[in-house]
Amino acid sequence: MIEEIYKRIWGLSPLVKSKDSYAELTALTKELIRLYDLQGRLSEDPFSPTRQRKLSLPVEKINELLKDSTCLITGGLGCVGTSLLREILQFDVKQIILLDKEDSLSPISDPRIDHVVCDVRDFNAVKNVFHKYRPEYVFHTAAQRDPGYAESHIQETVSTNVIGTLNIVVASEESGTVKQCIFSSTGKASRYLTEEIYAGTKKLCEFILGTYALKNNVRYGMVRFTHILDNSLMNQQLMNECEKDDFIAVHCPGKFVTAQNVKEAAYLMLNALIYSEDKHCNFLLVRNLEWPVESLEMALYYIKRSGRAMPVTFMGNPIGYTEKFFRGQMDWANPQELNLLINVYEQRYRKYNHDNDIIISHNSPVDEGVVEKVLNGIKRATGENDNKECLVEGLKEIVRDSLNRVDRQDTVHILNWGLQQKFLEVEKAKASDYGPIIPMMFESLEGSAYYKQVENLLYLKV
Repeated sequence: MIEEIYKRIWGLSPLVKSKDSYAELTALTKELIRLYDLQGRLSEDPFSPTRQRKLSLPVEKINELLKDSTCLITGGLGCVGTSLLREILQFDVKQIILLDKEDSLSPISDPRIDHVVCDVRDFNAVKNVFHKYRPEYVFHTAAQRDPGYAESHIQETVSTNVIGTLNIVVASEESGTVKQCIFSSTGKASRYLTEEIYAGTKKLCEFILGTYALKNNVRYGMVRFTHILDNSLMNQQLMNECEKDDFIAVHCPGKFVTAQNVKEAAYLMLNALIYSEDKHCNFLLVRNLEWPVESLEMALYYIKRSGRAMPVTFMGNPIGYTEKFFRGQMDWANPQELNLLINVYEQRYRKYNHDNDIIISHNSPVDEGVVEKVLNGIKRATGENDNKECLVEGLKEIVRDSLNRVDRQDTVHILNWGLQQKFLEVEKAKASDYGPIIPMMFESLEGSAYYKQVENLLYLKV
């Protein structure tokens, strides 16, 4: 019955402004709410466990590091930056520099806070800030974070996320004072390869920090965030549409998301100080992310809570959200520990914090010269198309190099787990739906004994 309702909503969605279609969509939505309610899915906020979840924080160890120090937070007026500021103020720090391109007042008042207006894309301005304030700990949260916006504002996104991060890293290296630099990445960077702009910029940034970590002048760390409920674009849109619009538009049924709260985000960044290592740029992520929540379920919950008679519509996945999830992303050798934010290669380095609620790992190795070559290309890029080509083709070059350095048995497992015929049939997918990463993986095995272990999958490469 639910599948039939989905089909009808798909057919009517483009006609939502028609009076008759609107009435039928509203009735169909009411019936969906009833059916979801019968399944016990709308009795409470589906994200309620996520909002209440807490991470551990080794307060004494962190205070030993931060005592009498100067900390710098980029994107300091943003949601994560503000939450991080609030947490850092609990420690015995000497000074906190809020670096943000916005000239707005901080929502928190404290004599230890200095607000500096600065765009991370301007290296000279960034360098001057580091020279003036001489920070010892840097938390880099500034970014263009909207995947949809990124696809239509490519140059802005690449320059903010990639060049901005490179500027912060180089300024940290040249400062002579910075001890640690912690970067906020995304779970989307766990994809083996991505051609989406936002995810691609973050993945490249992870490679940047990984190569600079080898220099051993500054310790680098990262965190991978998933949807942060306190500033989730999806959540904000659903709530706003429910309150102000005549209908709620979701991408499609069966679109699931994991989430975390903003305090977890701040705690991850602080924990990254403790779990950094020489020669590696470790990333941290929440271990127990709960079950993913369907975006349609959230929309129905908000409609039910509002008491309004209004419909949902399906709009399909816009650019920036179109890449198909690859089952080979997950390590099925240990299904009890599946986590969407870490891939099979990274599982090899996986460990846990003292309280077992945080996963710690790092990226697969890659040649520093390849990363430098890609960055030089991006620095010279002009215009939208040139920036996109340099980013996407550059990532392919980096990933191709990395595939030649990983354990090839892992690649065999990934292909076998991800290209099983029965799962492809269920998902109505074929290998080519996952982009160029599949042929790149086969290519990395050519000429080796491992190739024979995946030969039976070759017919699925189309």
